[in-house]
Amino acid sequence: MLQNTMAISSKSFRLIAVFALLAGVLLSGCRSNQAPDPSMTAVRGLGSGPNSADWIDPADIANAEALGLGMRDPDMMGDGNRVENLFSPVYFDFDQSFIRPADRGTLQEVAQYLSSNPGDKLLVEGRCDWRGTTEYNMALGDRRAISVITYLEQLGVAPDRMESVSKGDLDAITDGTEQQMQMDRRADLVIIK
Repeated sequence: MLQNTMAISSKSFRLIAVFALLAGVLLSGCRSNQAPDPSMTAVRGLGSGPNSADWIDPADIANAEALGLGMRDPDMMGDGNRVENLFSPVYFDFDQSFIRPADRGTLQEVAQYLSSNPGDKLLVEGRCDWRGTTEYNMALGDRRAISVITYLEQLGVAPDRMESVSKGDLDAITDGTEQQMQMDRRADLVIIK
């Protein structure tokens, strides 16, 4: 009888231990919806060599055209021919890259301006607020800039007259208010003369 009681206790103990272990695993996987701390963002690729994220294989540069990559227009990145603040920025909702109906009028103005000024080009700078990792925000800024360009292409602007660049969260206000963060979630429209 004592052996039966000890066997039942041993089985109960093992069952309780398994449930406690499962509960611990499940609870450790839960996350809060709290905004990430930008000071905790890991930056990959510091240094050089093939294991670094910012290391470029010279063979890839030689094969860039074959990979479908093109060279940027050098005039697009120069500071001397930039006209900023001619158009209002296009704003985005948190973690979104679609064009809101409220910003479509601005993009129609840009399309009309480019149609009337065939020598000018457009540089679209995608930006994000400080929340999220640097890598994620660079990709989100890129998606935002590309969505603006795609919308302008649908309005008839030639793709070779536009370039995109992601600024990510590089210029964002850290720990800003919700209103400041909304202002950081944008695509700036820069005319290049």
